[in-house]
Amino acid sequence: MSCSAVASLRVAAIPLVSRPGDPPHDVARIVDGLALAARDDIALALFPEVCLDSHGSMAKLHRADLDALAEPLDGPSISAVADAVERLGVAAGVGFVERAAGGRLFNSYAVCLPDGARHCHRKLHAFGHRRISNGDRFTVFDTAWGVRVGILIGDDNSLVENARMTALMGATLLLAPHRSAGVKRGGDRSTQPVPMEQSLRCWLPARAADNGMFVVSSEGGETDGRERSGGAGMIVDPYGRVLAASRAADALIAADLEMGLIDESAGQQWLMARRPELYGLLTRSGHHATDFEPRRAASRGAVAISFAQVGRDRPIR
Repeated sequence: MSCSAVASLRVAAIPLVSRPGDPPHDVARIVDGLALAARDDIALALFPEVCLDSHGSMAKLHRADLDALAEPLDGPSISAVADAVERLGVAAGVGFVERAAGGRLFNSYAVCLPDGARHCHRKLHAFGHRRISNGDRFTVFDTAWGVRVGILIGDDNSLVENARMTALMGATLLLAPHRSAGVKRGGDRSTQPVPMEQSLRCWLPARAADNGMFVVSSEGGETDGRERSGGAGMIVDPYGRVLAASRAADALIAADLEMGLIDESAGQQWLMARRPELYGLLTRSGHHATDFEPRRAASRGAVAISFAQVGRDRPIR
């Protein structure tokens, strides 16, 4: 895979703390973040999953409340962000509840570029509300920087196949926005099935190293005016090394992506060494492979075996 046109790309994760049900407030905070990013020569700023329409317990929302949060890709919130992107020259990724043609709803993520282009990914594994549909395709696109970008939202990143697919489609920079637990009255909290701490500390660096790509993650938080929850960001290089990280809400976490590291990474070598003819089981439905002999159950009366660990410098007796 050839190197990108730019030698280095400066990016930022901004773990925005959103105000539930108040997109204009969140848009204003995003514009403020973009202005700060422009002063730091950031080319791309990543905001969290559903940061424009954040609601911690989305699964409990009534139909009318969810409909009130949703808007199309050319709706007022995304359009306001796109205007700020063109004015400030900093690309932005923002999450929202998308109302598509026909009234279907998606947990979506839009990347607005300074040239006016907008790219939208619909979450593949959308469990937040029964009315929110799953996306049905991967999102990978080229940029003016010569960097090919992929998007996976939240637990899209938990399945190794999803990150591998974006890499096979040529992505060398993966945007991985997340959303944390939300604040609810009475102290009730709604969480993702996969703990965010695992994603930040373990899984996202593994996805970067396995596929020889940079990964930028921004975890969103919420405030109800009295209490805050969530807020974290991480930028990882193609070797799985953390370039920058913070658990401070609303912080700007920045790093320079040295694009020459991509071709040198082990992950890119592993991609070239793949043998697709061996991977037929990956395309089959069901939770378990069927082409292998099942494990034989241990016979009754089996004898337990004990093991001992022997140090190298100690004699074996």
